Amino acid sequence: MPNATDISRFQRWLQAELAETANIEDSNERDRRRLQIEIAIAEAIRFGELIERLGDSVAAPFVARESPTRVASQHEVAPTPKEEGKCPACGAVMSQDIEFCPVCGEF
Repeated sequence: MPNATDISRFQRWLQAELAETANIEDSNERDRRRLQIEIAIAEAIRFGELIERLGDSVAAPFVARESPTRVASQHEVAPTPKEEGKCPACGAVMSQDIEFCPVCGEF
């Protein structure tokens, strides 16, 4: 099954990344990164087992795309001027020292 080889390649890559965590000097950051990768490996194993059980009844999890799913914008995002300390999008009261709305996240 082609899906299994893609998943096993991904799992091997994660295992290589796990080995690389030995190079992280900060013990807290090293432990945090190891935990992230170990969780990802466990999910890859679980997903691989699920794909194997379901067989050909599911679509391939990894597909090649002709173009990226998101196109990176080349223009810079600029804040919209605020009037009277209110968000121009939702109308929430905003502090003058921040450039985005803490309620809706609009600039």
